[in-house]
Amino acid sequence: MNKIKTLLGILLIFMSLLISTPSKADENNVVNAHLIKTQLEFNSNEHSREYLLGPNDVISIFVYDNEEYDQEKLRVQPNGNIIVAPLGQVKVAGKTIEELNILLVKEYKRYLKEPQLTIRLDQTRPFVAYITGAVLNPGGYELTTDTSYNYPFNSGELSMFQIARKSPLLSNLLVAAGGVKFDADLEHIKVTNSITKTSFEVNLMEILDKGIAGQDVYLMAGDVIEVPKLPTPLAVSEEKYIKYATSTFSPKYVPVKVFGYVTNPGLKKLDSSASITINSAIMAAGGYLTDAAYAPKKVYLSRADSSGKLVTKVINPMSNDVVVMPNDIVYVPEKTRPLIGKAFEAMTKIIMPINGIANTYNNWALMFSPTRYQVIGK
Repeated sequence: MNKIKTLLGILLIFMSLLISTPSKADENNVVNAHLIKTQLEFNSNEHSREYLLGPNDVISIFVYDNEEYDQEKLRVQPNGNIIVAPLGQVKVAGKTIEELNILLVKEYKRYLKEPQLTIRLDQTRPFVAYITGAVLNPGGYELTTDTSYNYPFNSGELSMFQIARKSPLLSNLLVAAGGVKFDADLEHIKVTNSITKTSFEVNLMEILDKGIAGQDVYLMAGDVIEVPKLPTPLAVSEEKYIKYATSTFSPKYVPVKVFGYVTNPGLKKLDSSASITINSAIMAAGGYLTDAAYAPKKVYLSRADSSGKLVTKVINPMSNDVVVMPNDIVYVPEKTRPLIGKAFEAMTKIIMPINGIANTYNNWALMFSPTRYQVIGK
């Protein structure tokens, strides 16, 4: 009897150790689950919004292990319903995909024991999104994911025209609006939805800087996008401006005025996909005048602040090829030449007319007196 009690005591102690000390596999499972949860939280899009179904949306329903109940390409009718066999008409307008899944599972339980459903959103309905602020062409734009139909486009109508987009993203709308202005505040773009009464900010510079695609958002019906303007163009750092200028939603050309000691002064348009530096602006103006023996070491770059006052700084283009911004003014002064160079140029201006007169006299004399000069060898 004592032996049995001793064996039972040892067995209880052993079982308690098993329960209180998790196995290596259990520890790994706990750690992995924690890591997965952390990764999901880190990568989740804080601006993601649940899509609300509405008329003209197209969905497909798949029932696991019951293919006869599968139905594809169901278009939501104008009254907000879809026809699902054998359920009949089901109200889906205003519901999210998750809410519709819960509803259909409940309805299918009348025909199946434990129905498992997958709902796929095949095509979203066209909708109008509005954009205001520091964009070239503000207004309303109709977005659609239906790429099977070619919508007409009239370049004269800059707003309220239809844009075929496979993915109605915020960056796509910015491209459709002609791009954002260079002094736009891309770090505080505001998205407000008039239907859900929600509002949040988007930092598109994160996409350009770190490639965080999660900062780009899918647009929805009722969205109004406001692109704020920086208080002054001088607030735009050169580093951020270069990233902006090379993005898809920046204007193609950068207007710059070049004056002074250049061949063709005036307004020049630099291709943003190429070089947009001060030397590129000078080259677009035909370069320095032909009598320049060397490039000047002083070029004046003027840029307007928020009050319209020009702020000018001196640049040495030979050592500092700075990036120019829209509406910058580049002034190239006449090069400073030494006194001997100016004297030589003045003498050349005097000698050249005299040399021309002498050549004309000799030519006329030779015409009337061919024997004026002795030909050597005769």
